[in-house]
Amino acid sequence: MSSTDRLAKYAAAYRFDQLPVEAVEAAKVVVLDTLGALLLGSLPKYSASRLTGDLAKMLGGMPECTVIGRGFKTNVAQAALANGVMGYAADVEGGGVWRQHAAAVLVPTALTVGERAHADGRTLIAALALGYDVAARIDRAADPGTPYPHSFHPSGVYGHFGAAAAAGHILKLDQGQFVSALGLAGINAGGLMAWVNDPTEDSRPYVVGMAAHCGVIAALLAKMDMGGPPGIADDGKYTIYDAFSGAMHLEEVTRDLGEVFWITRHGGFKQYPCCGDIHSGLDALLKIVVENDLQPVDILELVHRVHPSRAKVIDNNPLKSHCAQYIMAVAAIRREINSDTVTTDLRLTDPLIRDLSRRVCLIGDPANEAFGVGSAAVEVLTRDGRLFREVVKHWRGHRENPLSQAELEGKFMRLATTRIPPKRAERLLLLVNDLERLDDTARLMELLSMPEATM
Repeated sequence: MSSTDRLAKYAAAYRFDQLPVEAVEAAKVVVLDTLGALLLGSLPKYSASRLTGDLAKMLGGMPECTVIGRGFKTNVAQAALANGVMGYAADVEGGGVWRQHAAAVLVPTALTVGERAHADGRTLIAALALGYDVAARIDRAADPGTPYPHSFHPSGVYGHFGAAAAAGHILKLDQGQFVSALGLAGINAGGLMAWVNDPTEDSRPYVVGMAAHCGVIAALLAKMDMGGPPGIADDGKYTIYDAFSGAMHLEEVTRDLGEVFWITRHGGFKQYPCCGDIHSGLDALLKIVVENDLQPVDILELVHRVHPSRAKVIDNNPLKSHCAQYIMAVAAIRREINSDTVTTDLRLTDPLIRDLSRRVCLIGDPANEAFGVGSAAVEVLTRDGRLFREVVKHWRGHRENPLSQAELEGKFMRLATTRIPPKRAERLLLLVNDLERLDDTARLMELLSMPEATM
């Protein structure tokens, strides 16, 4: 059998009962964390969420799926787009796998399709776990050892495959239909990293929403027996490896199939609403500033050293969430990064932030290779000649430096209550913590709906 056929056979036979306890628990944490990010991202100040939600309302369609944070339902494809955009809008979700923001794509996909099918919690968990497996395996097979080959965003490429797999599980695709679903998802995959040049922050989550949207459509068409390229994850003519990588490691597609569950290997969960490549630097900077009570007027220069492979991603972009110079300046002066940091440009209203951001130096330093890809070294030089230096190998929340369950639940409550009342957030928390006993995903989605008057 080809790699694609073996993966499709595995997907068609996938069941909740085969999941180890740690995979079930990981899925519940991923869902909880992403629900907080979705609710925050549904706020009207996130224009990409507002506009794709407005589009779904304008286009109409069968009222079968909730648009999160809104007071209406629409068809599954439109809801998947709107909810997928919300998954990455606030840039505060975790649960990434390999090179992808997997949770941002897969949780909205599973919730949306699960609501339409009235899937129970066990089906929801299995769909999410399968989506992680498929997305991670194909990503690894195409990994050339660099973060963004050919200027494509991995979440906007491999997220299509994961979304098709998650939706396909809920739709009960057979092996042949899974082959078609993955093929159809693959030929529409894309997502250029050009969104780093978009100061509106709109196109950044749009590629994630489109991965959810197109993956759902691929699974639905496959269920109707529409054909697709039969060997999308294999060697051949015009492969995904040619298009998105330049490297091909076919053994990764099926390595340890049924033994390794990639949802248990997610990268951790964020504390700050910005690119994860800045988080170690933020931890280091905030420790220096707080422990030494440095005031804005004290800081002469700030040097932020990162792994050489990560510097280009966060260096002086118009995109605020991915601009280390801006994010680090805000943290040094306000001692926090909140949602307003990304939804408004504080350099326009705060001269201290504007001035300091020009004195933040980002360096892709080969010395950081010894600390690891996600590491940072931060140096703060004060006007009176003092020099402070802090190295962080793994940001707080990283799988090697994890947040506790209480901290994760606290994060969820903070984010969720920006959009829904505390009592409803508490009900949602209890429901997710007991997700395997949920009888109908629609009951969960009801808690994520808000009257249109609140927009």
